[in-house]
Amino acid sequence: MHNTFATLPPLAMWIFAALLGLPALYDIGIGVAMHQPARLFFAIGPLLMAGFLAYCALQKRAGREAKLASREVTLAGYICFGLFAGGFVVKLVLQGMQAIG
Repeated sequence: MHNTFATLPPLAMWIFAALLGLPALYDIGIGVAMHQPARLFFAIGPLLMAGFLAYCALQKRAGREAKLASREVTLAGYICFGLFAGGFVVKLVLQGMQAIG
């Protein structure tokens, strides 16, 4: 069996994609409507991660697990996760600085 980036069942990937993607889409809508670029910036990471999870779920359902194990898809997964986690950490730090000041 190949070691792939997406080891969750497709249903779990769809659930996580929805849990990340729907609030990100909401934040993008609010950010555009209220002219808040920070909301747009912080919504990019979760939206990319949700898109990647949806892509992995589709590929796994189609039986293309070898494609998920490719170097390119693995690199894309790490980039999406890095943007998601990095944006989350920056958001926490900024909120902590606002609480102090």
